[in-house]
Amino acid sequence: MTDETNMDQIEFWNGDHGTSWARYADIVDIMFDEITQAVLDAAAISTGDRVLDLGCGSGGTTLAIADKVTPIGSVTAIDVSSPMLERAQHRADAAGIVNATFVLGDASVYPFAEHSFDAMVSRLGAMFFDDPEYTFRRMVPALDSGGRLALGVWRGPSENLWAMGPVAAAKEFLEMPPRPGPEEPGPFSFADPDRVRSILGAAGLTDIDLAPLDFQVPLGRTLEEALNFAMEMGPLSAPLSTVTGDNRQKAIAAITEV
Repeated sequence: MTDETNMDQIEFWNGDHGTSWARYADIVDIMFDEITQAVLDAAAISTGDRVLDLGCGSGGTTLAIADKVTPIGSVTAIDVSSPMLERAQHRADAAGIVNATFVLGDASVYPFAEHSFDAMVSRLGAMFFDDPEYTFRRMVPALDSGGRLALGVWRGPSENLWAMGPVAAAKEFLEMPPRPGPEEPGPFSFADPDRVRSILGAAGLTDIDLAPLDFQVPLGRTLEEALNFAMEMGPLSAPLSTVTGDNRQKAIAAITEV
């Protein structure tokens, strides 16, 4: 599936974290629906397109693409996470979708055929590559002439209080891991617009347009779902898994108050 690239991410997304994201796939799609729609609109996905979904996760974006490109279009969805890909396949089967193919693999090294896609999209997956410049240089030749690439990525931590608010509230009770550097794989590694332009430009892409998307992220349909997300899937999931006793209860109480 891979050589030595992205090994930390592969291990991470095939562990408990990947299992949690698979379990909450329906809630994740509600949370990030506006990103899904913005990415598909930016890539101008339409009937007949051949589309590659990078870092497809549990398949929310894949299913939306499959619906848009039917009846003669197709979507290939790739991810390193086995539990999330299994959930994606199950969801596609349940929906009767037959024009989606799921691939367990690392997009950085996967041998995509040249000119095989009209568009590539990613909802919150592009930020986790060890070497994104190398990755996109390898993938761009798989785009056909006039092909489009659309990525949904996070801006910086200060502009994502839906995720960082609970961290600020609970961190005094927890042993927090060091935050990844600004160019290390992680949620905010594409927060710098100049870096994104440099990465995509080096891959040979042109007409690069970066547009902000402002929206409220619903952390769930109920307070319980929101709390479960913060505890099991967000940046607090790892430190909460190792703390016990009073500090754990204080951290949970602080999260609930956000």
